[in-house]
Amino acid sequence: MFPLKKLTAAAIALALVLSGCANAPEPVDDEPEPEAPETNLPEIETPETYSKADSVFSINYVRSASLNPLRGTNIYNDQLFGLVYEGLFELTPDLGFRPVLCGDWSTEDGIHYTMAIRDGVRFHDGSVMTAEDVIYSINEARDSAKYSSRLEMISYAGVAADGRLDIRLKRADYQFPAVLDVPVIKSGTGEEDRPPGTGPYKMMGSYLSAFSSYRDSLDALPKTIYLKEVSSAMLAESFSERDIDLLSFDPAGGLNLNIHLVHETRYFDTTDLLYLGFNCSSRVVDDILVRRALLRLVNRDAIVSDIYGSAARRSTFILNPALGLYDDSAQGGYNYSRTDFQRLCLVAGLEDTDLDGYLEYSAAPFTLRFIVNTESEAKLSAARRIATDMQNMGINVTLDELTYAQYEAALKSGNFAMYMGEVQLKADFDFTALFSGSLNFGKIKDTEYQRLNDELLAALPEDRARAAEALDMYVAEDAVIIPILYKQRLVLTHLGVVSGAEPSQSNVYSGFSSWTVDLKGGAK
Repeated sequence: MFPLKKLTAAAIALALVLSGCANAPEPVDDEPEPEAPETNLPEIETPETYSKADSVFSINYVRSASLNPLRGTNIYNDQLFGLVYEGLFELTPDLGFRPVLCGDWSTEDGIHYTMAIRDGVRFHDGSVMTAEDVIYSINEARDSAKYSSRLEMISYAGVAADGRLDIRLKRADYQFPAVLDVPVIKSGTGEEDRPPGTGPYKMMGSYLSAFSSYRDSLDALPKTIYLKEVSSAMLAESFSERDIDLLSFDPAGGLNLNIHLVHETRYFDTTDLLYLGFNCSSRVVDDILVRRALLRLVNRDAIVSDIYGSAARRSTFILNPALGLYDDSAQGGYNYSRTDFQRLCLVAGLEDTDLDGYLEYSAAPFTLRFIVNTESEAKLSAARRIATDMQNMGINVTLDELTYAQYEAALKSGNFAMYMGEVQLKADFDFTALFSGSLNFGKIKDTEYQRLNDELLAALPEDRARAAEALDMYVAEDAVIIPILYKQRLVLTHLGVVSGAEPSQSNVYSGFSSWTVDLKGGAK
């Protein structure tokens, strides 16, 4: 597993006492696909100030990709799953978590969890969701390529004698519910292309139909949501022409979106960390004093504003500041400063002894090999910015821009001094992969990293800020991993069409039943 592999989570539910007819399915919808009404929209006279919607609501998808939520990995289909499937929990826009299909839960030690599912939840085929359905979904997800890494901490998942979910972890984690946004499907349907879900809409071919048995009112929402296949190259034009009504994307992901229509933009935080890493086995940067000096040449503010278009949170420490566990703005001692760099160079033994314009380490010349993969233009630009700042201050850096295969090989072999890394962390902010697992490319051997990580996961709510500070400060002081930013994603909608939306990393359509969608012509 290498940087920027998606790490995802599991779903859970609990037992219902069913009446004799509780599982009787409602009639299956086999109605033909409704025709989208004709739209005769006038030309937009002043696109700078005026936006109109048509009379249908459409979203993009990929017809040829899997529509099974536990197996499908296409990003656009993954987004629409939020309308059709639900998990026990979901993330909030600020990376907290809230229950969805979970009725209540408890744990005394952060290891053994018991959970009850919401009462009376129905699948789209009319049957009532049971605890067995939820456990089936969790165990299917544990065996899937898509979710296995997220759920590796589960040692057992079953249904207890009292009908509650019984889930046991390999170690204490009081943030475990944050990873339980895994879609719940009906037991036995894991191999189906479109297994029954419990969400506000059900799949009906090339459109979604409002689920009449959904627990919340859908009166403020379209009865039908149309699915349109749009290539990545045509997304901006399709949105601007109102062929699709919602567009979610990573602004640093390489898509060149030129939207020529006034629209509304909503940001949400993610667990996607961009960082600079050092190889502890490489000469010069194996010295903590050198790393502490180089830390002061990472200009987070410039990278966020100039390269990521401010669609990111600068992060002095390794935990996302969106969690609210520390005041990032108050930690100036670890920020960009040429003055601090020069002061720390003296402490580290970095000096230009031969007056050639480059610093020597203990009077010996050195060159640092800095590697970055070329698949992300934003990440590449950030690496170039850091390399230039270091070169300008006398550090002899060679930036090697590699294909992903070359980059992966260099990381595995340890043939580098520095690397630009990116990883989507699990929502409980477990850094095990970076500190001691498959992403430990810096060859960290210090067990204090893992101890502090485990202490944070095992911290009660009242102790979490203290544990976070201990981890943040230790990582910042050792400076093997230098956090730069946490990426944000965007959701675009046409002006005046959608209100009440609060998208999150778990689900672009989070809380969709509380949205209002106005298809009467937009707003001035």
